[in-house]
Amino acid sequence: MKTFKLAGALLGALILVGSLAGAALAHAAKHGTAAVRTVATIPTTLPGVNSTSCFWGQSYTEETRDIIWPDSHTDYPVSIDTLPAGGKIVLHGEFPHARFFSLTTSSTLGVIRGHLYDVDIKPDAGSTNPFLPGANRNATNRSYTVTVVDAPDPGPGLEAPNTLYGGVAGQAPGTGPMLIVERVYLPDAGRDFSGGVGDPTASYVAADGTVSSGSAACATLQTKAGASSLTDVNKLVFPLATYNALLASNPSPEAPAVDPTAWYKYFSPAWMEAPYLAGTPQASQIAALPTTGTGLGANPANGYVFAWLNRAFGPNHNDHNIAVLHAELPTTPATYAGEATMPTAPTQLRYWSMCNNEGATSGKTTGPCLADEQVPINAKRMFTIVVSLPQDRPSNATARCGVAWMNFGTTGDGYTKPLSTLLIMRNLSTTATPPFKSAVQNVASPSSIASTMGKYLPAVTYSDKAQFDKTGCTPSTR
Repeated sequence: MKTFKLAGALLGALILVGSLAGAALAHAAKHGTAAVRTVATIPTTLPGVNSTSCFWGQSYTEETRDIIWPDSHTDYPVSIDTLPAGGKIVLHGEFPHARFFSLTTSSTLGVIRGHLYDVDIKPDAGSTNPFLPGANRNATNRSYTVTVVDAPDPGPGLEAPNTLYGGVAGQAPGTGPMLIVERVYLPDAGRDFSGGVGDPTASYVAADGTVSSGSAACATLQTKAGASSLTDVNKLVFPLATYNALLASNPSPEAPAVDPTAWYKYFSPAWMEAPYLAGTPQASQIAALPTTGTGLGANPANGYVFAWLNRAFGPNHNDHNIAVLHAELPTTPATYAGEATMPTAPTQLRYWSMCNNEGATSGKTTGPCLADEQVPINAKRMFTIVVSLPQDRPSNATARCGVAWMNFGTTGDGYTKPLSTLLIMRNLSTTATPPFKSAVQNVASPSSIASTMGKYLPAVTYSDKAQFDKTGCTPSTR
């Protein structure tokens, strides 16, 4: 297994090991007594892995190709392949040093067909799966083997071990391409975006047992590799004509943002239309939006809620307002901080993040996301996040004062709303119905978001730099 290493100087500049020690004191007066907690400083510009393999190519990240709202702490090696009937792809790799890892198959438009989460993959003989409860995360021997087949997923309990299904019911094997995606979420400190292990190697095994690799395998599979091979699905699902119609449906200059902020669950791509329709004569159309489905490359391990913000809301009359988010942070592993073993008792989620983005017709992530370990919390696990332009950042919107900060950005929705930004909050769980009852995945209907998520759904208020500065700062006691 080849390990991809960045040049020492670049790696030293981008990877700030370390963790900003600080007390997460998210405004003690509002949330109670503060607790000491290590808050991670995570690099935001670490490049994706540029594999020399014809199977993977340049991995897809926010830096390499910013479409379909990538999480900025995540690496997505991608490959589009057509498996001849009876053939299979065999992937040999190493479990990454990271928070989460998965393999998925989908249509080339991102409609999921099959998935394998890290905890579902059995390691090779003599190796360790470092993602299992209580496992040694730094195990030296960490290899695995996964087989990709062009057959429909037979369903829970019926899948063969370490088998990734990429077929479609009713479609003959070998007649259509599949998109294979590896996801590596939040690599450990000091690791590149592959989690320090590079991409898995791929070989092709024909129906008669003949094995090929390298360019011969890619030729047989008609491989289209890397970020450039991805279809910009947003442009297909939300062409400008559709987007213009949505904008015309709501004449409010702040639309689709409203104050108080409205949160929506991402049930299906069509739900991105809901904020534009709300409060208009077309609002009745929201009830008809499908609450099942997939697409836009959604990670099946994730549940998402989203909301629009607008800098025009608040006390500042020159559009220099800030948004302040308050909520409780679910428990997650502390992998970036150097946790040596995976927790034995399950955490509420495997990964949590907040990202700001442009709108549906663009699909761009507009700035570094905040991963869970970057967010200060107080003794009650409550957090405060300030979203503002850099020049409007309050002096106390720092980890030392128990406040996380995000750049509001000036590109807006990527079209006609420069004062807006789209927040997307991710809840990642490897269980379809998480035991954590407040997880996004457990929101069963559009009307039950607040009642299901409770204190884990951020409350949003608008302020400005001057007002927020007055709340003060309680420095770290560590």
